Amino acid sequence: MAITVSDKVRSGEEPIPVTVLSGFLGSGKTTLLRNILHQTNGLEYKVAVLVNDMAEVNIDANLVRDTKVLQRDAKMVELHNGCICCTLREDLIKELANLAHEKKFDAIVVESTGVSDPQEVAETFAVEVGPSQGEEGGGQEQEGAEEEEEEEPMAPTDWELEEIRKALGGKNSLNEVARLDTTVTMVDCAAFHTNLATSADLAEHFKDSGGAEEEDNRTVAPLLMQQIEFADVIGLSKCDLVSKKVADDVEDALKGLNPTAKVIRVNKGDLPLNKIIDTKLFSMEKAANAAGWLQHLRDEVVPETEVYGIDSFVYRARTPFHPEKVKKWMLDHFTVFTESTEGEEGEESEEELETDTEEDRKVDQVKGDRMRSKFGSILRSKGFLWLAGRDDMCGEWSQAGAVGEFSCGGYFYAAVGEDEWPPEGSEPYEMIMKDFDGPELKDRRQELVFIGQNLKQDAITSSLNDCLVTKEDLQPTEASSSSKAEEPTEHSWKFGIDYLKDPFPKWDVGEFEYEEGSEEEEEGSEGGDKAEG
Repeated sequence: MAITVSDKVRSGEEPIPVTVLSGFLGSGKTTLLRNILHQTNGLEYKVAVLVNDMAEVNIDANLVRDTKVLQRDAKMVELHNGCICCTLREDLIKELANLAHEKKFDAIVVESTGVSDPQEVAETFAVEVGPSQGEEGGGQEQEGAEEEEEEEPMAPTDWELEEIRKALGGKNSLNEVARLDTTVTMVDCAAFHTNLATSADLAEHFKDSGGAEEEDNRTVAPLLMQQIEFADVIGLSKCDLVSKKVADDVEDALKGLNPTAKVIRVNKGDLPLNKIIDTKLFSMEKAANAAGWLQHLRDEVVPETEVYGIDSFVYRARTPFHPEKVKKWMLDHFTVFTESTEGEEGEESEEELETDTEEDRKVDQVKGDRMRSKFGSILRSKGFLWLAGRDDMCGEWSQAGAVGEFSCGGYFYAAVGEDEWPPEGSEPYEMIMKDFDGPELKDRRQELVFIGQNLKQDAITSSLNDCLVTKEDLQPTEASSSSKAEEPTEHSWKFGIDYLKDPFPKWDVGEFEYEEGSEEEEEGSEGGDKAEG
């Protein structure tokens, strides 16, 4: 199906569709962009391109500029010295709005940096800049906003809001002039397993290409997972550099990690225009729920994963983990980063330190080999943990490839007064009740999704069961103390075990306050007190 010119887009009656290209350096973004320009050459359909680069000299823009058709049929805007998902968000809004207001183009394609988080880019489209006549707005407008089911995020106060409002032509958000239409992630088939297997941070991984800022301490595998899980379309490039089996395995893995995305093998950027431009595929709600781990956690059926050779299961238990045992389990198989809500580092082992030496790469290899030998290839795991002695708050685990991250996931609803719960009968309330198991345990639980290839479910389950607290771990006085005051119950021995060695950082998240729309944190979405990978 060919793409067609829309008079309503050209006239400004409808927002112009925007395609955002993500993917690591070398994955084929620029090649795809040049191919898009070649495909539109000579057509009435006109595409503008915006190229973002971390470096002072925008190399990708120079490569695109060398495409001879550019000057005749398209316009290119450069954004460099920063990333559109963070430092250049204001510029992204202004430049896209300016292109839309020219009323000469039918679509815009944005090539983001290799280290860009597409979710943060997508959120920029919805940011509201507020009324031009002041920051506060009228009382009636505020009252009306309170009645809305969902409020869009407001722009930071340190933004140059008046310039942005001027660029938007009086509109309140970028969405009103340029809508995010399709998110495309390019994945290098030949580098996929290598990128997942490293615990290196982005600055080290891309140091030779200048693709990341020196202070960027995000790690490679979690960012790759974010780009995959948020995509509407995944372009799998460089399949000709690997065997058919490797290419098939990578394609199967991508389909399991994001079951809703269209995975297409790409040769030299030859993606058809109608697969990536004006597709109307993007939806923030769909993107937030697209990850394979989230669908499994909700017990939503994903039968395609069996066809694709992807294994998955959810580990569940209603007994707390022994903190020392479960941390050892983490460190035996992954490089682990922990985060404290009090700004403390916690007890970091040498294996957790952020270093990128040859020795560390050997450690990654040893851990990866150990994990695959014992458990199969765990590509992704994520979910909630209940640690002994921390009966009110849950831990949040997120693993992508070689890297695991552990932090506080907030309060269990068991520790929260019912007056702070969502309204009874609402969908968030029903989601909470699904996690409840009796009046004593309530929603305290272990709930971890595992996605991978050739997973050994029994071995993973057994190893995690070995990390659960047993009655033998209790102090002698504790094991019998419950009978002094009242008759012990089936689960009473599981509470108040705060004397075991606990190597994790302390958690202190303050008082719980339910906010409308926060229920996704209970389902394991990106949230809590850390930025997830």
